[in-house]
Amino acid sequence: MMLAGAFAIVLFIGLIIGDWMYFIRLTSDASRYGYALGQTSERFAELTESSLMQRFDRNGLLTLPHGVARIFPEAKRILIRPTYKLLSMRFRTAWPIKGSIEWSGEGEGPGLALTCIKRVPWSSAILTLSWFGLVGFGTVGFLISFVGDGGLASLGGLLLGIGVTGVGIIVIAFGLLTLAVAYRLENTRLVLVYDEFRDTMLTAGRAATF
Repeated sequence: MMLAGAFAIVLFIGLIIGDWMYFIRLTSDASRYGYALGQTSERFAELTESSLMQRFDRNGLLTLPHGVARIFPEAKRILIRPTYKLLSMRFRTAWPIKGSIEWSGEGEGPGLALTCIKRVPWSSAILTLSWFGLVGFGTVGFLISFVGDGGLASLGGLLLGIGVTGVGIIVIAFGLLTLAVAYRLENTRLVLVYDEFRDTMLTAGRAATF
């Protein structure tokens, strides 16, 4: 029984590590892998597909001051992600964010329209939602069972119910605070890389007009 439990733990950790390793790969299939958090769109009026692809080397890579980008012309997609070792803040949270940028054809208007989709690893999203669900439903379930068994009939029971509820609320609040701080940190990193990518694309668009 203990051997089966140990194997399950090792397998669980292995799946998380595998998910993260696949998430940070610079490949076409990995560029759209992960849980989508949101997206932002922007049109570059002077940018063309030709000038866009010229900014990348023969391997489709573009090195940015604080990250890296890789283009996949056949999918009309660009993957951007921070390079943590180049950042002043090297602390890495459990919710890394990368950007999956897709562009539309030139026939839909002047220049190119780029849409950046923010993504986090599936394991991070699933574990976070599971944790909040476990704490939230666990607290509510305890209260329902406690009240049903007449736990509030005495002063001691009332204090116990209030205490457990308070602990549950504090745990959820601390989790939300941790998540908010981590998202702000990781999103700041991605925005920095996106701004560097954006400046490069604006330069490419202006160069293409001369």
